[in-house]
Amino acid sequence: MGLPWFRADTNLPTHDKMLDLLGRSPKGKGAAFVYVCSLAYSAGHDTSGFIAKAALPFVHGTPTEARLLAETRLWEIVEGGWQIRNWGTRQLVGAEAQAIHESAVERGRKGGQAKARGVANG
Repeated sequence: MGLPWFRADTNLPTHDKMLDLLGRSPKGKGAAFVYVCSLAYSAGHDTSGFIAKAALPFVHGTPTEARLLAETRLWEIVEGGWQIRNWGTRQLVGAEAQAIHESAVERGRKGGQAKARGVANG
């Protein structure tokens, strides 16, 4: 299970690659949306930044938008699909993601126990 959120840089709208994408084609704005959806998809499905060709519709993308993302180096072409560039340096991966997940599970367990005690005492 992936994380329910992902990190996004606050300069995303003005990043040079994003500006290149928007200026490259009338389809650039759609491709920018696909990029953001790919970040969410990868975090939610724990794909480590990999977007399989079969998953393109699930990030609301078309082959043209995927090509634009690759041309602007936001995605890299890899066997079977695309890799979100710099995923491992920008997002939580491996042990860091697992620690956050386990902490959330523990907080939920403790909250459930406290609630149950309140009902039993009430």
